Amino acid sequence: MNLYFECNMGASGDMLGSALLDLFDDRQAVVDELNSLSLPHTQISYETKEKHGVNGAHLNIVINGETETPEEHHHHHHHHAPHRKLEDIFEIIDSLSVDSKIKQDIKEIYLIVAKAEAKAHNAEVGEVHFHELGMLDAIADITICSFLINKLSPERIICSPVNVGNGTVNCAHGVLSVPAPATAEILKGVPFYKSEIQTELCTPTGAALLKYFTDEFTESPNFNIVKKIGTGCGTKDLERANILRVFEFEDNAVTELACNIDDMTGEETAYAAEKMMNEGARDCFITPVFMKKGRPAYLFTVICDSSQAEKFASLIFTHTSTIGIRKYTPSRYTLERTVKEESGVVIKRSEGFSVKKEKIEFEEIKKLAEEKDISVFEARKILENKTKR
Repeated sequence: MNLYFECNMGASGDMLGSALLDLFDDRQAVVDELNSLSLPHTQISYETKEKHGVNGAHLNIVINGETETPEEHHHHHHHHAPHRKLEDIFEIIDSLSVDSKIKQDIKEIYLIVAKAEAKAHNAEVGEVHFHELGMLDAIADITICSFLINKLSPERIICSPVNVGNGTVNCAHGVLSVPAPATAEILKGVPFYKSEIQTELCTPTGAALLKYFTDEFTESPNFNIVKKIGTGCGTKDLERANILRVFEFEDNAVTELACNIDDMTGEETAYAAEKMMNEGARDCFITPVFMKKGRPAYLFTVICDSSQAEKFASLIFTHTSTIGIRKYTPSRYTLERTVKEESGVVIKRSEGFSVKKEKIEFEEIKKLAEEKDISVFEARKILENKTKR
C-alpha cells in the first residue's frame, strides 16, 4: 500500500491528520486511540465539514479549552504567552503513550521546525522559544500524523508540489511574505509554488511533516489501483475548496533494468543475481549474448517494482562491473492472483481474461518429496489427490 498527498491547497498539520483519519472506516475508534496517547491538556474530536460542495473530515484539537486561529497557526514566537524551549518539548514527547519509533519521528519532525525557526530568526536551536498553545498544538498535529502513518504502514509516500499561497502572513515579528521564512527554509529541496490565493496555505508544521515522511515529490503519480481517498478540510474558508486529499493506492507497475556485461565470470554474475533476488527483485535473469566483434557476454536483467528502481540501479552498480543501465517501464497484462490453503496444501490461483489457472506451491511439493524421499513428480500427484478429496 502506498500514499499520495495532493497538496493543491497547501498543507498544515491538522489538514494532513484529517485526511489520514478519513482513510479509516471507524474514525471514532481511531480518535479514541488518539485521545489515549497522553497528549497534555489536549482533547481531540472530529467532524465532517463541507468546502465548496466537497465533504471531508476535520480534526478539532482543543488545548486547555483553546484552539489556535488560522492566522496564528504554528508561528511560534509569540510574546504574550508562556514559552518553552526544545528540551522542554522533548520531555513532553518522551511522556507520550506511543512506541519509541513514533516518539523519534515526532522529535525529528519538531527538530526540522526548530532548526528552520532558528535560522530564520538568527538564533541557536536550543534557544528558540515556542509559545505554549502553538507548541502543544504542533505536538498534537505531529503526533497524530506520525501515529496514523505508522498505523497505516505504507510502503511508500509520494507528494505533489505544494501550493504555499501568496500575499502576507502576520507573525510576532511583523507582516511577512508567504511563504514565511521558517516555512521557506523547511521547503528547501521540496517543489512548491505560489498561487493567486492571498493567504498562507502551507504552515511550518505541514511543511516539516511532508519533508520528513515523503519519499518522492511528483506532479504525475503512477496510480495503479486506488483503494481509498481521504479528504481533510482546512479551517479557512477560501475561494476554492480548502482541502487536502490523500490517495491510498496499490502500485503494481514494474521497471526493467538491463545492462551488458563482458568482464565478469559466471560465478560473479550469478552471485550478483542472487543479491538482487535476496533484496526483493521480482525477477533477475542472465542471458548469454554476443557483443561487437563477436565477444561473448551476459545480458543482466532485473525486474523490480517501479518504486524501487533507484534502489536496484544502485545494487546493480555495486555488484556488477557495468557503468551504464538501461531502464524500461513495460506495459503488462496480468491475471488476478490469490494464494489459498485447501486440505493443508497451499495453492496459487490466477484468474482473468476468461482464464483460470491453479498450481500447488512448489515448496509444498519439495517439502513432501524430501520428507518421504520420493521424486517431486510423485509428491505432486500425492498433493493433487489430497486437494481433490
